[in-house]
Amino acid sequence: MEDPNQTIIPAAFMALYSANGRPTATRAHVEERHDLCEDMAAQMTTLCDSLEHKHDLSKEEVLRRCWMGLLQDGSGVEPPEANWIVARTAELLEWPQPAFLQA
Repeated sequence: MEDPNQTIIPAAFMALYSANGRPTATRAHVEERHDLCEDMAAQMTTLCDSLEHKHDLSKEEVLRRCWMGLLQDGSGVEPPEANWIVARTAELLEWPQPAFLQA
């Protein structure tokens, strides 16, 4: 029986937890990680907006600095999640997707 309270998880996030089209983690784990990453992206929007104006940085540089912070040990996220968080933050801010994530 399907749980009607399941969160809709974007395909881009689900891809972080699949290999060869097969899930690599339980739905509950993916939902938990998605909630964490979505919350982090939402919180980062305020930080990014502030950094851009306070330090006169480009949008790309602001996102790069946040990404580098997320890649540090102790951030609580894995590198693929860090990439997703930064991409989602850019989306929420309506900023261009950073080139460093495309590489």
